[in-house]
Amino acid sequence: MRLNRRISDNSRTLRKAFTLIELLVVIAIIAILVALLLPAVQSAREAARRTQCKNNLKQIGLALHNHADTHGAFPPGYVCYDETANRFKVGGWQDTVNEIGFSWLPMLLPYVEQMGLWQNVSDCHDSRVDAHEHNPSDDCEFHPEFGHVGRKTPEFLQCPSNPTPSLLFSGMSLESLSKGNYAASWGSGNMLSWESTATTGAFACHFVNQNKIVKGLGGSGDRFQHSMGTRIADITDGTSNTVAVSEVAATDGMSGTTSRDVRGVWFNPGMGASVFSGARVPNARIPDVIPSCDTSIPDNSQPYLKCQENNTTADVFAASRSFHTGGVNSLLCDGSVRFFAENIDNTTWMSLNTRQNGEKLGEF
Repeated sequence: MRLNRRISDNSRTLRKAFTLIELLVVIAIIAILVALLLPAVQSAREAARRTQCKNNLKQIGLALHNHADTHGAFPPGYVCYDETANRFKVGGWQDTVNEIGFSWLPMLLPYVEQMGLWQNVSDCHDSRVDAHEHNPSDDCEFHPEFGHVGRKTPEFLQCPSNPTPSLLFSGMSLESLSKGNYAASWGSGNMLSWESTATTGAFACHFVNQNKIVKGLGGSGDRFQHSMGTRIADITDGTSNTVAVSEVAATDGMSGTTSRDVRGVWFNPGMGASVFSGARVPNARIPDVIPSCDTSIPDNSQPYLKCQENNTTADVFAASRSFHTGGVNSLLCDGSVRFFAENIDNTTWMSLNTRQNGEKLGEF
């Protein structure tokens, strides 16, 4: 009897440990739970990143309207007082692009609490107010006294879903320019979309005679031209039916110590840099045609970033692109922000990116 009791007691003592099969079952259950929870965690993180991206666009929208309240218009897409043949070119001095003013994004800095950076931009402007030639993208970055403005991207221009590029852009006779993720709608055509009411977008080039700008020719010396952008009254298609700003995907490219891919360069008004074309739907599976491009980016890049280079004609086109799944965030001219699916009808998207073409839009 005592012997049986000892055996029973020993059995109970031995049962304090897991068997190998029980341990494997527990591990399998934990692995299944992790596999089920991980996509949900990743989805929650992306939702948070997308929300921050939308907030950035809302901040840009508020800045645009504050600029319009102050100056009577959105800032011009960029200012050009060069020869007619150069009116679409935005490269560097070495490409003879040396009679160009500032683009839209630097002019928003006072309205997004970036007064230090705005002071650098203003100082760069004032340093050549009496000169005939200027090119902000090629000049402001060069000077330490102006804080090398253009080498660093303000936080409000960075979408957290886009991996932060580690390389500075060098191309188009420009160098050492950083990248962001928001670009102005240039309409539904190429770099000269602004020349036709059928294709012009919320932003356009303010092309002006040299006599209006160059002090030595009797001009003002003002290369900002704050009041010469699009007025709210110019958006006859309706501010709630017209895209103002959307996303662009910035990339380092495939190799090198600098980036040759211009997309996302916020201080330059080049196609794909700080302006995009509504001629192609968001995340289009068509290569962008841009003035400076890393042609080694493969067809299977995600998002689709295959590109072709054209730096001699106005026929350049860059789609709005993002690292979000399924589409892009876009700011409308009324200040609202919407997510547009990449499968949106091409005609509808083109219509959304013109401001006075008179299209009739249904639900979108």
